[in-house]
Parts: sequence; structure tokens; C-alpha cells
Amino acid sequence: MNSAYKKECFIALIAFAVMTLMTHIFPMYFLFPGLTESTIFGFPTHYFLTIVIGWLVLIPVYWIYINVSEKVDAEIADSGAPKSSGGAE
Repeated sequence: MNSAYKKECFIALIAFAVMTLMTHIFPMYFLFPGLTESTIFGFPTHYFLTIVIGWLVLIPVYWIYINVSEKVDAEIADSGAPKSSGGAE
């Protein structure tokens, strides 16, 4: 049971790191300074890309995290459930 809790913490840390890297993409603007000079739909390109990458791309990442987390939670619940002997007490 202890390993399931460690797995849950490890998955949460990985998800946090991925989400942080996906939403904080500001180093991209230092590598490609031309992004700050153009516009998409009237917004500066770097604002628009942050919205698209930060939200639309993260939706599948959240879905994967939720599914994996639910499996780990089910493993924890199954390991902590008392085993019945099948007889009346």
C-alpha cells in the first residue's frame, strides 16, 4: 500500500512539472523574438500562443493525469479494503 502512495506523489509531481513547463513558455520568446512583433487576431503572437498552448494543449494532459490518478486511487482503495472471510460474524 505504501508504494501506491509513493506512485501517486510521483505522478502528481510529474504532472505539476509538465503543466508548469507547458504554461510558462516565456523562454520561447527569447529564442524567437519575432513572435513579439507580429499579431494573430489582433493579439500579439506570444499572447495568443500562450493561450493556445496553455489551455488547448493541456486538456489532453489533464485527461491523462486524471485517468492515471483514478487508477492509483482505486489501487489504494483496494489495498486498504478489509478482506471478508465470506462467513457471518
